[in-house]
Amino acid sequence: MAFFQTSPAAAVTDDLIFFRTRRRTSAALLHRATALGALGMEMFNEMSRRLGLPVLALPELDPSLSPQAAAEAVRRQWALGDFPLPNLVQLVESHGIRVLGIPAAEQDVDAFSFWGQDARPYVFLARRKTPERSRFDLAHELGHLLMHSSTKTDAATDRELEREANVFAATLLLPPDSVRAMMPSAPPLDAVVALARHFGTSAVAAAHSVHDVGRASDWGHRQLMAELTRRGFETGEPGSSLPYERSRIHDALVKHLRQSRITTTAWARAIGQRPDDVAAFTLGQALSVAP
Repeated sequence: MAFFQTSPAAAVTDDLIFFRTRRRTSAALLHRATALGALGMEMFNEMSRRLGLPVLALPELDPSLSPQAAAEAVRRQWALGDFPLPNLVQLVESHGIRVLGIPAAEQDVDAFSFWGQDARPYVFLARRKTPERSRFDLAHELGHLLMHSSTKTDAATDRELEREANVFAATLLLPPDSVRAMMPSAPPLDAVVALARHFGTSAVAAAHSVHDVGRASDWGHRQLMAELTRRGFETGEPGSSLPYERSRIHDALVKHLRQSRITTTAWARAIGQRPDDVAAFTLGQALSVAP
């Protein structure tokens, strides 16, 4: 009942959402994403009544920058050097981006992002992928939010926007100068996997970067990709112990509710949301089972 009694958040329109594989996505799936976006904004509105959330402090990038130059500018402005990125969820949260998960019932909906009508940026991540691919998805969506905020997405622009966001993410996660310095020419597969582990990326992303910086020829890149596929890296990260990244904001919410002697289930129902959805929106950190 509380769902119908609360003031709804501003609508999210699908032309303002940056959505992976838009060209292959049905209208119904896009509408489900916009509904999730609105529910996620409503939840954050309620969280802001209880928590002091980080202020928005994102870099202002020159629109003429290439995606690679934009990623390098972000590293400079955030004083990240050429080192492996820390917890990426917490890094973007600290600059005002709001990161949420996607409920299991909507796992056909891939990662997406948008600027809400509350002038806040939101990113939704599906946790069906590996932690390494989840990091890439978040970096990809950060690229959209920083580079494409004034662009309305449609079938005509989708391919180019996705390419630019992929280049941004790859450069942000795997700094070209570092990749070039760490990799010999024609590196063996084990060296590529070690590079991926060092930077917290998928081995496939590392292989692409090795090729992009000129350390692997076209033929060598094809050989690396074939071997990665044969060893199961196309869909997973065999041998990886990288955990999913935790949100500091969602941990703070759980702590606040516990100190207030309020269960997550009770809070979810009070704000008009399903407990299972709230658990998913909080990246599984507010796990709760409704009685």
